[in-house]
Amino acid sequence: MVDLAPASSAGAGEGKMRTFIGNVMRKGFGVPSASLKPLAGDDASSARLKQVVFTVTECAQTTILDSRFETLVPRLEAYDKELAGFAYEGTGIGLAALDTLMPTKRRTRAFAKGPGRPYVYGIYLGAGMGLARMRLNPERFRRRLDDPLFGWVIMDGYGFHEGFFRHRSSVVEQRVSGRLHGYGRRVFDHGMGRSIWFTSGADVERVGAQIASFPESRQADLWQGVGLACGYTGGVERPIVERLKDVAGERRAHLAVGAAMSASIRHGVGNLAEHSDFASEVLCGMPSAEAAEVVDSLQEGLSSDPDVPAYALWRQRILRRFE
Repeated sequence: MVDLAPASSAGAGEGKMRTFIGNVMRKGFGVPSASLKPLAGDDASSARLKQVVFTVTECAQTTILDSRFETLVPRLEAYDKELAGFAYEGTGIGLAALDTLMPTKRRTRAFAKGPGRPYVYGIYLGAGMGLARMRLNPERFRRRLDDPLFGWVIMDGYGFHEGFFRHRSSVVEQRVSGRLHGYGRRVFDHGMGRSIWFTSGADVERVGAQIASFPESRQADLWQGVGLACGYTGGVERPIVERLKDVAGERRAHLAVGAAMSASIRHGVGNLAEHSDFASEVLCGMPSAEAAEVVDSLQEGLSSDPDVPAYALWRQRILRRFE
C-alpha cells in the first residue's frame, strides 16, 4: 500500500533536518527576474510568464520546507485551478530534491501514485528540473519511480532546466549530458524545446531559427516540446500560434503532438484554458477536448518491451494520427 503521508509521523529529528535542508536549499530554487524574457505581444503576455515561473518556484520552496502531504495538498489546491499544474510541477522539484538528500524516502513516487496522481505529468516534469538543479543522474531516479509510461517525463523536465538555466551550453553549444542514453536523449529534447519557447520570449521567428541550428535528427523532438509549451503555458494570441505552425513547416505534425499532449494534461484534471483551445484548433485541427480524447485513447495496449519504451510508442501513435 502506498504511504500517502510519509512525513506525518516523522520524529522531531527528521522534522528539524527537513527544516534545515529547506532553509539551506530554498534560495537555490528561485528564478531571478532578469533571466525572464517577455513573451511576444503585450505586457499581459510578460506578466503571464512571470506568473507561471513564480508559481513553480514558490511551490518548490513550499514543498522543501514542509513535504507532509496532508499539509501540502491543501496549499496546492488553494491556487487558481488554471495554475494548478504549475503548482504541482513546483512540488515535483521539491520532492525530488528531498528524495535525493534522504534516499530512503520515496516522496515523489508516493505523491505521484497517491494524492498527486491526476497531476503526474507536472510532478515528474518538476522532479526532472530538481535533479538537474542538483546535478544528479535522472536515469537512476527514473528507474526508482517504477513508472514505465510517465517515468520518462523526468527527462523532459531535466531538458527544460538545462535549456533554461544553462542556455549557452545546452542551446547555443548544443551539449547533451553524458548521463543520458538511448530514448532518454530524445525526451531531453522535448524539454529543450519547451525551454526554447520560454527563453525566446515566444518569438516565433527566433524559435524557428534556434531549432534550425540543431542537427536535423534533433529538430522533430524540439518542435514537440515547443508545441506542448505553446498549448499549455499560453501567453500569446492566436495569430502567433498560426505563424508558429507556418514556421514549423514540415515539422508541424510534431507541433501537433505537443499541443495534443497539453490538451490531454489539462482535460485530465478539468483544468481548461482558452489558449489551450485555440492552440489545439490551430496546431491539431480539432478542439482541445477532441485532441485530449485522441491522446488518451492511444494509451491502450502499449508495449512493455524494454527495447521500445511505452512512452516512445505512445508518442509515435500520436504523431501518426496527426501526420
